[in-house]
Amino acid sequence: MKKGFALLLAALTAVIFCACQGTPGPAETQAGFPIDRLVIGTTAQIETALNGEYAYDMLSSATTQLPLVWQDTEGAFHPLLASWKTEDAATWTFTVEPGMKWEDGTDVTAEDILFTLQYQDQSGSANLVDQTDADGKVTKAKYRSAQLSADKKSITLVLASPNIRELANMTSFRTLPKHIYEGKTALTDAEKRFGCGPYRFVSYSRDSGTITFAASETYPQQPRVRELVYRLFNNTDTMVLALQNGDIDMIWAYSTGVDAGVQDILDASDKVDLISVTAQNVPAVLAFNNARGPFADENLRRAVAGVLNYEQLRTYVGSKYSKIPNTGFVPTSTVGYKATAALKTDLPAAEAAMRAAGYSKNAAGRWEKNGEPFAFTLTYRSDRANQVSCAELIKTAVEAFGGSVTLEGLDAASYNAKTSNTYSGNHITMEAALYGYTSAGMGMGNGLGSIYVDGNHAVQGGCQVFDPAFGAILTRMSEAGTIEAYTAAAGELQDYYAAHLPLVALYWDNLTYAVSSSLSSLTVDNVFGLNNVNNWMTVTKK
Repeated sequence: MKKGFALLLAALTAVIFCACQGTPGPAETQAGFPIDRLVIGTTAQIETALNGEYAYDMLSSATTQLPLVWQDTEGAFHPLLASWKTEDAATWTFTVEPGMKWEDGTDVTAEDILFTLQYQDQSGSANLVDQTDADGKVTKAKYRSAQLSADKKSITLVLASPNIRELANMTSFRTLPKHIYEGKTALTDAEKRFGCGPYRFVSYSRDSGTITFAASETYPQQPRVRELVYRLFNNTDTMVLALQNGDIDMIWAYSTGVDAGVQDILDASDKVDLISVTAQNVPAVLAFNNARGPFADENLRRAVAGVLNYEQLRTYVGSKYSKIPNTGFVPTSTVGYKATAALKTDLPAAEAAMRAAGYSKNAAGRWEKNGEPFAFTLTYRSDRANQVSCAELIKTAVEAFGGSVTLEGLDAASYNAKTSNTYSGNHITMEAALYGYTSAGMGMGNGLGSIYVDGNHAVQGGCQVFDPAFGAILTRMSEAGTIEAYTAAAGELQDYYAAHLPLVALYWDNLTYAVSSSLSSLTVDNVFGLNNVNNWMTVTKK
C-alpha cells in the first residue's frame, strides 16, 4: 500500500485515531443494516445540493464524492478511493482500491482521475496546463506529467517540484466520472450528483430542509447505516435543541465542531456525548491586508497585536480546551511545528510600534498621524458567533488604546467578495478581517496556513503577502524532499510569522463534536470530523 519513502511517511503520520475503538474493521457480513437511519444536523448553507457547490461538496465527501485519501486525527494518511506510493515526494503513483465502482456499476479507474485533472484545467485550475488570469499572471502547472498504467488502475503524477504535503491535498480531491462527463457541455442534476461512495443520492427538499442518501449496492464494503438524512437548520440554537430532544443523531459543521458557547449546555445533557480532539485548524484569525491600507505598515500590525487581550478571547470566545496561541501562528499539532513566543498584551510595545509608524497621541489621548486618526475597518461574518464576539473584543481593546475600529459584519457572499482572491477577482479590499481556517486549508499547498497568507494563491490569499522572502520560504518548503528539510523550512515560516505578524491566531482550540449518547464506536476524520465514510462503517447503536 505504501512502498518506499517509509521514514518520511512514518514521521509525517502517527497512529490511527478512532474515537471509542480502533481501525475500521472488515466489511459487515450480514445482509441487513445494524442501523436503519441516522439524522445529521448542520447549519451548512446549501442551495442546490449539486457537485461543485462548496458546502455540498464538504457534506457529500462522506457519501458520494470520495477523496483519494483520508487523514486521522493524529495526522496519519490512509487510502480511501486510492492507495499510493512515492520514493522521493516528487513522483506519486495512485492506485484505485479494489472493487471501487461508480453507482451504475462502472469501474472507477485512474482514467477518471486523469480526466478530473484535465476537466479542472478547463475550469481554470493549473494541474497539467499553465493558466493565465485576466491580469496576465501565469500560474505554473502543478504536475509535469501524468501517466496511466497499462491496466488503467494507476496514475503516476510527477510534481513540478517535490512536495511531502501532496497527500494532504488529496484529502479534498474528488474524482469525476469520465464516462458521464466526457463530451458534454451541459449536465443534468442527476449527473452532477453521480458518485462512487458507499451511498447514492436520493433526494433534496428545500422546503423540508433535508438531503437523503441511501446505501449503495455497488460499494465494496457495506456501511452499518442504511440511510443518512441531513437536516439543514437556519440557526444553531434550533439544531442544538433538536439533538437534546433526540430528533437528530449528531451535529456536523465542516472543520469547526460545535461552538464553545453551546458545549456546556450539551455537556450537561444525559442524551448527548461530546468528543474532543486536538485541532489542526485555527478557528479565529485576525488577518491583515499586508499589501495596501493601514496594515501595509508592519508597525501597525504589531501595535494591534500588542493591545489585544488574548486571555479574554480564549476565555469568552473559545471552549474550555482553548489556549493562548504563539506568534508562529500554527497549532502544536501541525507537522513541522516550531515553538515561538506566546502572544500577549504588551501596551508599551504597542505604543512604541505606533510611534515607529509616525503616530502620536493628541490631547484627547487618540493616536493620529498628520492630523489623521488611527482607524481601520474590521470585516467579519455576521453569521459566525465566534467572529461577532471576537470583533467586539478587538474593537474594545483598540479603542481603549486610542484607535478607532469600524465593524463590518457581512453575509457570506459579501464577506467572500472582500476577503478571497477567488470571489474578489484577485482584488481583495478588506483592511483587516476575521477568518476561521479549516484543518484542510491549513494543510493545503505547503501547509501551515500558507495559502491564506500568500497573495499569489489563486483561491485564498487574504493576507496579501507578496514579500520575496516569504516566497523563498514557500519554495524551500515545496522543494523539500525529506521530512527534515520540510521541518527546517516550516520553522523558517513560523519565524517569519512571528517577526512580521501578517496575521495572528486569536486562540487555539480543540475540535469538539456532539452526538447522541445512544451512539458509540465513532470514527473521527481530521478534515471532515464525524461526517466521513469510515464513521458509517464503525458507528454502533448502544
